[in-house]
Amino acid sequence: MDNIILFLALFSLTATAAQVSLFRAWWQQLGLAVAIALITYGFYPTAITLGSNDLAALLADPVAMLDMSVVLVLEAAVMLVLALFMLREMYTVLVLPWKLVLLLQYLPLASAVGVLCFYQVQLYQQGLQLPFDQTALAYGAAVAAVVILLAWLIKWLVPMRVLRLELKLAMHSAQIVLAVAVSVLTATYPYRPADIRPNLVEFMAVVVLMAVGAFLGYLLYQRKILKLMSQRG
Repeated sequence: MDNIILFLALFSLTATAAQVSLFRAWWQQLGLAVAIALITYGFYPTAITLGSNDLAALLADPVAMLDMSVVLVLEAAVMLVLALFMLREMYTVLVLPWKLVLLLQYLPLASAVGVLCFYQVQLYQQGLQLPFDQTALAYGAAVAAVVILLAWLIKWLVPMRVLRLELKLAMHSAQIVLAVAVSVLTATYPYRPADIRPNLVEFMAVVVLMAVGAFLGYLLYQRKILKLMSQRG
């Protein structure tokens, strides 16, 4: 497992854990946001410089990139629909069991984060030479600040705890949808010889790792819910 795969796995597991959004202390939320920003925008130059040939072949294949675009769009749509279902509990009870909806909410997120990472690496390789030590870190901090601000606004403006969590899930889904739009509109697919074919084994390994992280996040969520219920009882 080379550096780029290690980076994608580390970032995906961290981002998946962040979606649980059950940290109550402000310093825990701030620390998690800073960790995500540092991992995302601090390790990118090293990961790209030491990246593998398999990743370069994958990015060079327009068909493979288009397929991942379709997958990312579909997963974002699924996430948004599930978030909307969760906003109306009566629909989730009628259509799908609540636990199944929660599990499905995490799994598309895990895979979509990995595809989004590939897009960002591609844009960097195509000439988007940003000074990551300054500009990108500032951008990451700004994104983290906006996420924390929106989460706190939801916490203070919405009295119902369950609805607050659902609004956070909808907010994360909207972020993925916006990322899809930006990626599809800005990414280009350079022509390469037809004999170049991507090796998707490493990519699938990352997806499996992200799915494991998503499942662990789901179990952590269930554990905290059961703990809250036992305290009330």
